Parts: sequence; C-alpha cells; structure tokens
Amino acid sequence: MRHSEDKAMQVPSFTHTFPRLFRPSLFPSLLTLSLLAAGQAQTVTVQPGDSLWSLSQRHGVSVEQLRAINGLTGNAIRAGQQLRLSGSSPAHASVNAAGVPTNPYTVRRGDTLSAIARRAGISVGDIRRANGLSGDALLAGQRLRIPVRPLPAALPTGQEVQVVYGYITVQPGQTLKSLAQQYRTTTGDLLDVNYLRSASVYPGQRLRVPKRVPVPVAPAPVAPPVSLHSRRPLGIPVQVVRVDLRHRNVLVAPVLPQGSRSARVSTLARQSGADAVINGSYFHPQTYAPAGDLVRSGQLISWGRIPAALAITPDNRAAITGGTGAASAQAWRGMETVVASGPRILVGGQIRQRHDPAFRDPAVFGRAARSAVGLSGNRDLFLVSTQSRLTTTEMAKVMRQLGAQNALLLDGGSSAGLAWGHQAVMDSVRSVAFGIGVYANYPGRRYVR
Repeated sequence: MRHSEDKAMQVPSFTHTFPRLFRPSLFPSLLTLSLLAAGQAQTVTVQPGDSLWSLSQRHGVSVEQLRAINGLTGNAIRAGQQLRLSGSSPAHASVNAAGVPTNPYTVRRGDTLSAIARRAGISVGDIRRANGLSGDALLAGQRLRIPVRPLPAALPTGQEVQVVYGYITVQPGQTLKSLAQQYRTTTGDLLDVNYLRSASVYPGQRLRVPKRVPVPVAPAPVAPPVSLHSRRPLGIPVQVVRVDLRHRNVLVAPVLPQGSRSARVSTLARQSGADAVINGSYFHPQTYAPAGDLVRSGQLISWGRIPAALAITPDNRAAITGGTGAASAQAWRGMETVVASGPRILVGGQIRQRHDPAFRDPAVFGRAARSAVGLSGNRDLFLVSTQSRLTTTEMAKVMRQLGAQNALLLDGGSSAGLAWGHQAVMDSVRSVAFGIGVYANYPGRRYVR
C-alpha cells in the first residue's frame, strides 16, 4: 500500500472496450475445465520463493508428477532450475504388467493409502491394483509402486492454472470422501468450505469444491497492489484509491455490516479489515436492501433491477458492464465479485448523456458529493470519492481526467465516503448498506459463481 500526493497518475492505456451487455465469452478460460492441448512439452524456470506445491497449483500438475517427470526424490528445488511440466517420466520409472508406468515409493511413518493417492493424483484402487493389495494396511519402510497419473495436456503459452471454488451437485453414490479424491482435496477442506458439521452428504446437495481452471497469466504489476492518492483533476479535490489487479493476491469484494443492517464507511473499514473501503451502491432507505445484484465469494447474496455493474473474475480481470434492460443473475457466471450500480457515466472514454430508465430519481443527477468506480483497462481499477457537489456529467469528466475509460457511479450525497488503513479519509454522513473493500494481500480461497 502507498499514500501518494503526486500531481499526476500514470496509467496504462485502455486496451479493450467491453460491450453493453455482459457475455460469458469475455472470460472463456474461467468457464471451461479442460486443459487445451499444446504440441510440445513445457518447462518452467524456478523463481525465488517457488516450491513444488506452488508450481503444481499454478500449472495444474501434481507434486508427484513434477517429481516423476523431473527425476526428483524430494521437494528441494532452487531458483534458476529448469523443470519440465509435461512429458514422459525419467528412466528409473518402470512399467507394470498392465503397461502402466509406475514410480517407486517407500512408505513413511503416518502414511495412509488415501494420503499417498491424493498426493499422486490417483485413486486408492489404482495403488491397490498396482501392488496386489487387498486392504489399506501399510508398514513404514514398505516399498510400493505408484502408478503415474496421465499428465494433462500442456497449457498454451500465456496461460496458467488457478484453483477456484465453485459449486457441484452431489450425485447418487457420491460421498464426501470420494468427492475429496475426485477434486484432489481433503474431506476436512470440504467440511470447512461448506460449513458442514458432519461428512454426510445426499444426492442433489450443492457443495463447493476446488476446480483447476486455465486462466491468462497476469501481466507484471505496474504499481503497488493498493495505493491512495489526493488529486485535483479539473481543480476538484478528490481521493483516489488505485488498485493494480495484476497482483494475484489482491481481492476486491463487497463488505457488509456486522451485527446491524447498516454502518458508516469508517465502521465498515474497521470491521472488515480491508486496506481500503468505498461506499457501495443504492439501497432501500428503511430495509437497507441493496437495489442491485451483489455477488460476494461467487455467491449471489442480493439481486435487483439495476442493469449495470462492476464484475471481477477470481483471477482479477474486471469489467464495467451492462446497459439497457434488467441485469440477469445468470450473466454473472464465472465471476467472483459483482456490484451493480450506476448509471454508467463513461463508456469507452465517451461521456454518457442518456441513462437507463431504471435511474428515475432526480437526486441521482443533481449536484451532490460523489463516489464512483472506474477502469482504464481490465487490470487497472480506480475508486474515487469527493465531497465537492458535482453533477453526473462533471463526475464523468473527473473520472476521465484521472485516466478512466469506463466509469460507474456509486451512491452519493450523504452516502459518499472512503476509508484507508481502517480509518476514514472522508466518512459517509449516513450509514450505508455495504461498501466495496480492497485487500492488498488476501491469502485465502478464491471463488467463482
């Protein structure tokens, strides 16, 4: 994080114009679970801080496979080392009577068949068949032959694998244990992510499971993950939070009040622990129900009639999307975060003068304190608040001067507020239904709708 008083903010030029209505094809690699084929084996150069585990998660190859195809006997790797991600196993791998390549493994104290199978990305039955075992009993020092799991096709250049949690429907005969094996995780992980108290599941039940999906490799960061700037575009004092979504661990998500229906922006900042918080969109003045769709951690938690939204994928590609017509909850498939708001005031760098009929309240267009969200590209996000009383057109000019090509109004007036480092930079006068929080170094799971 960084607080800057610089006069000019340098931002990359906008490289993609999003259409009026969101289409899942904008983010196709998050909507398919198959790895696309490439003709040749791929290699990767180990970077400082890399481990076999982090490389396996990034490239969709299990730790055991990385060991097998690179002839490794342990987990030690070094920066600068070249590792193969695909291809045949080295010469010391053997082939069993069924023609399946296997690798030798010595059982360690505490090992179980299920743990070995999970690490190797195969089933317990595969190990039993390869070793003529009829049960699960193992002895420390016992020698096993571990079948080599078929390698996935290499990813095309410019793609990597990300683990995201999405929903599946339990089928007859499936158990939590079999699902854990199928999705290469543990029953404890499934219990935790689904808030389950027991391992019993039933057909038709919806569960979150980890999925490995190919996504574009993020470009190198060009700025700190989150930074605060005080600016005066067109002579108007504003507070700007810049978010560089090229950082993998940045998370932008709705933050909700704890223990009440509403809270001021300063309170939301303290409760959420977010590095930066701006007020969210419109809400009912009595019930505080958000007026538009709201997706948090891949789950639709509110829906409404507002047709435009900020939508962000789990690998941090953002779009401001929507136009005329009601927004459809089905449109948010593949998204981790959605905040419906509006109206759209900048589209492709052009100030929008005509707005959707959903915005009928004259107060939306009159002079008021303003908050807005803008994008100069799908990895450069701006959260902007000002106490100056501006019209929608004036706020559009401010956002364009700051470098945004697409911009969306948030709630304004007494709701406008922005917090940094858990303290208000400009607090909302009234309590709001929710805010938009930015976490600079989020270490947790990522989710997809």
